[in-house]
Amino acid sequence: MLKVAEEAFALKFVNSYLTREDDMTLILDPKQHDEGVRLFLQHYNISPHRQPDLILLQKILASFSHLPYENLSKIIKFHRHGAHEAERLRLPEEVIEDHLRMRLGGTCFSLTFFLQAILLHHGLPCYIVMADMKAGKNIHCAMVVLLDGVKYLVDPGYLLRQPLALDPSKPRLYHTEFTGVELRFNPAHEAYEVFTFNRQEMKWRYRFVDRPTAPEEFLQHWQASFHRNSMNALCLTRATNEELIYIRKDFMRITNLDGKRNVSIKGKYHATIQQAFGIAPEYVEQALSALRANLVGQAASPVTS
Repeated sequence: MLKVAEEAFALKFVNSYLTREDDMTLILDPKQHDEGVRLFLQHYNISPHRQPDLILLQKILASFSHLPYENLSKIIKFHRHGAHEAERLRLPEEVIEDHLRMRLGGTCFSLTFFLQAILLHHGLPCYIVMADMKAGKNIHCAMVVLLDGVKYLVDPGYLLRQPLALDPSKPRLYHTEFTGVELRFNPAHEAYEVFTFNRQEMKWRYRFVDRPTAPEEFLQHWQASFHRNSMNALCLTRATNEELIYIRKDFMRITNLDGKRNVSIKGKYHATIQQAFGIAPEYVEQALSALRANLVGQAASPVTS
């Protein structure tokens, strides 16, 4: 259970950034994206006036999990608007419209911010947290939701369909159809760590401190993500009822509780993505073309972050 003072601080932080008027961070005001929220609720038949409880949170997360993780849309936008920091961000209206038209989703930054707008619209207090992965610090983001005195981790970028309660005194386990997830507190780092496991192995995925990320800091990390290694190849992930489908470059990995298998999709790349994700081959080719152009530009004037 949350201490009263801790819960009061978190709620105060959530309320404070909802009224900010900074120039760039104004676009990260969830209240500015009611139209994107409306389209999502309408498509997935979720009442905008439902009681903010755990059942509602679970329903929203189950519906939101239909949006895949994919960086095709991000690579294309970076190619079109690379020099314009505000225009290259994919905000909720664009994310949901692209999903309805082309079955797209987004990366962890655009998905997390969109989900935050949806949850706050329903009166579910929440805040974004940054996370460290093996590839670097502050390269992943997730969200903490406050509900009935309990904090829950929700992570649309990692396709977690269920909220995980934060409890520093004991690990939390969650099973999906394709993997297990363990959330455990590490006193040495004063941080929570997320692991995934199946019947064969367990893997460390990321670490986060339960600290609200201010909008300007979140924006800084979002902008930096356009120059990360994750933008150097097309990457897609989608959860089905039985398995997790992951595509990067010319390989597809299919994971379930029994393990994983890798499949080469070279020679049938476009068709495989269309079959597994519903994304048209024309859009995949557009993303590949944008990727090649981005990499040429990166080689000509490398950016470090």
